[in-house]
Amino acid sequence: MKAYGKTVVRTVKSNFARFIAITAVVLLGTAFVSGLGALPPVYEDTISEYFVSSQGADFVVKTESETGFSDEQLSSIIDTDGVEKTTAFTSFDTASEAVSADGYNARIYYAELNDDAVNPFVLTEGKKPENSSQVLVDRYTLENTGLKIGDKIKLGSDTIAGFSEESEICGVVENPLVFTKEGEPDLINEENLELIVYVDSSVTELYVPIGAMKIPLPVTDVYVKASGVEGMNIFSKDYADITNAVKERIEAIDESFTCLTTRENYSCALTEEYSDKINVVAVIFPIFFIVVAGLVVLTTMTRLIEEERSVIGCYKTLGYSNLRIALKYMGFSLTCCVLGALIGVFAGVWILPAVIFPAFDALFFFPTLVLNLHVNMGLITAAIMTAVIVAVTAYVVLSDLKTKPADLLKPKSPKPGKKIFLEHVPFIWKRLKFKYKSTYRNVFRYVKHLIMTVVSVAGSTALVLAGFGLRDVSLDDNAGFIGGFSDTFALISTVIILFAAALCILVIYNLTNMNIGERKREIATLKVLGYRDIEVSGYIYREVLIMSIFGIIIGLPLGFGLLYFLFEYLGFGDVSMIKWYSYVISAALTLVFVGFVDLLLHRKIRKIDMNDSLKTVE
Repeated sequence: MKAYGKTVVRTVKSNFARFIAITAVVLLGTAFVSGLGALPPVYEDTISEYFVSSQGADFVVKTESETGFSDEQLSSIIDTDGVEKTTAFTSFDTASEAVSADGYNARIYYAELNDDAVNPFVLTEGKKPENSSQVLVDRYTLENTGLKIGDKIKLGSDTIAGFSEESEICGVVENPLVFTKEGEPDLINEENLELIVYVDSSVTELYVPIGAMKIPLPVTDVYVKASGVEGMNIFSKDYADITNAVKERIEAIDESFTCLTTRENYSCALTEEYSDKINVVAVIFPIFFIVVAGLVVLTTMTRLIEEERSVIGCYKTLGYSNLRIALKYMGFSLTCCVLGALIGVFAGVWILPAVIFPAFDALFFFPTLVLNLHVNMGLITAAIMTAVIVAVTAYVVLSDLKTKPADLLKPKSPKPGKKIFLEHVPFIWKRLKFKYKSTYRNVFRYVKHLIMTVVSVAGSTALVLAGFGLRDVSLDDNAGFIGGFSDTFALISTVIILFAAALCILVIYNLTNMNIGERKREIATLKVLGYRDIEVSGYIYREVLIMSIFGIIIGLPLGFGLLYFLFEYLGFGDVSMIKWYSYVISAALTLVFVGFVDLLLHRKIRKIDMNDSLKTVE
């Protein structure tokens, strides 16, 4: 047992770089997915907590009757099972073709502004109206018109009287149901509202003039607070179930009633729409990370197990079971997964939402970020990556365990040389220098290594291109974004580029590092023959460069396909919006990463000892 334990520790120590590589790939994948996956629920938690703490209305009840709600109907709403309290008021839109407000498409709320029973209009700047010539405006107005406190506006309507010739903006209001900075559509022409005005009914009398009579404005809206939903997340299923049941009861009172829940509120609906689109990104990209991680592990563990063939042979000779031997290597990869997943999931959940969240300021009036721990997406991805990695490891080691101990104790026979395609083209082959002939033979001799490297680089390149493609679309005015959402996606695309770049560097570093490690004897031989360090490095790096170019050639169309698929599900953007230079930059970046890794590993080639390497038995 002690000897077995020592060999396990020795394996980890001697393969520490590989251990770190697998751990880092898992960490990157889970951090990226858990961070993006946590963004929608964190975003919804923040909105929900703000809405609940502001005593936002769970319903807005409207009537199709021209005379508005009768006193009897208002009493019936209050008495409905599931209704806690209500606030009645009047609202109407003044479209552009009406008198409007200095040309603005406006909505006017006519209510007693001191009534804060449900959905209170909270004064955030200035003062409340003291006379009929003063009004309040929504904070939304300041974002869309540039108006400010002290400015004068002309309010009016074709059918409503009582407005001053000029109304002074004396303060700014925060309405819990209006927290988007985008243009909420009006009820007449479905054009974006530019101005939201609050007229205090306790100091201003608006009316409908009929001859000499002043008919009071009808009550058009009722804010309703539901009972039994205290503290619930307004985007949760439980909240939806309770409010939908109350909605049915309210609408059953009179056929002219329309009851709008928070899900039908414009700002809340935008929140859910954006959450769904971010979720699409968070669901699609893990597939690439899992595939690349599986390939990296397959390459890494294949080489590790090949190097330990003699150790496996000794285990079998000493009577160890295949399961126990396999568990050693499966435990190696499992430890990498658990460590990488633990760090990645929590780092992603805490860091990415905090980094990306400021971009939402262009969309909404956000309160303080509510950073609850949402790890579901990260844990699911970590579990899938772990299952794939451990399964790949088991496949590799079990295939070697089928070999007889006597054969395992012998060095594995080198792969026989074969003519490659270029050798059948004498016109090209005869003109190549020896170093290039050797490079091409090595590249195509080990087909499995070639495929793994090319596919890994292709996957990383595709992710880089996907990041740049999303950014191009985010910056395109014709992409179909709703206003400021383009800023959010531009930031998300930057995060994708950074993670994809890190993954690409890791993949190339790991593959190149293993390539150097397993060819120490070959490199030492070249040094003995008089090759300089720079020439020896070029001998190895040319192979990596050729395989990387193949990966880029496959990765660019793969990234194009990923973006096409992504835009279909997102419902905005088009692959035609991807700039030509994004393809060039994606390819160039991969080559830059190759060069960067080459510089990092040049020292390792220089430090290879010729005597020690040539003493190894092959």
